[in-house]
Amino acid sequence: MSDRARPELPPLRLVRPKRMYEQVAEQIEALIRGGTFTPDIRLPGERELADRLGISRPSLREALIALETAGLIETRVGDGTYVRPDLPATPVFPLATGRDLGPGTLEQFEARRALEVAAAELAATRATAEERAGLQACLDRMTASVERRDSPAREHRLFHVALVDAAHNQIFSRLVRELWQARQGPMWALIGQRTENIDSWRAGLVFRAQLMEALAARDAPAAKALMEAHFHRVGRRYFDPGE
Repeated sequence: MSDRARPELPPLRLVRPKRMYEQVAEQIEALIRGGTFTPDIRLPGERELADRLGISRPSLREALIALETAGLIETRVGDGTYVRPDLPATPVFPLATGRDLGPGTLEQFEARRALEVAAAELAATRATAEERAGLQACLDRMTASVERRDSPAREHRLFHVALVDAAHNQIFSRLVRELWQARQGPMWALIGQRTENIDSWRAGLVFRAQLMEALAARDAPAAKALMEAHFHRVGRRYFDPGE
């Protein structure tokens, strides 16, 4: 076949696989734009909506966070979740090239949970006296912030990173830092606005004080169990708080 007879081919388009929260958000946006959920209407409760869509509540909550971040819905405190009256003119989902929000908050949380539980267990036997002192100093600064009713977010991050460093595993340290960097995004900011308060801060202080005792005793099973319980409690608050 001569070059002249060769058919023109379109440029190759690489399409990344859609993440679960994107698929759910896309379906809900289609229901909004199709008139099932009209502007200013209150969406069904999370339990009901998850059942109707046939998905888990954590997957639904993650999609709702993405939809709210994109300006399609809004949460009215004490009243529920509503479709915004000022919807974007064009569909937001599926996300266009260049607008990838990255792995979802639930996926990031699951990765942190696996890594940090393992790191806590290792840190109980590997942390040096100097590293334990650094963790205690960080906890003391967190306590002072909470007593002033100020957010301890900065020290919160530093504590977790220092704990993973105390496990003396460079791969864990690198991955956890990347996950905490991703935690600075807009979806996490929205979660923080919803879930962080004086009570959650105080619960975090209690957990960390108990963890410090396990580290001082070099009790690896206790450190692991405490971190698992912490992530279970926080995960419920973030992704399945009940109604």
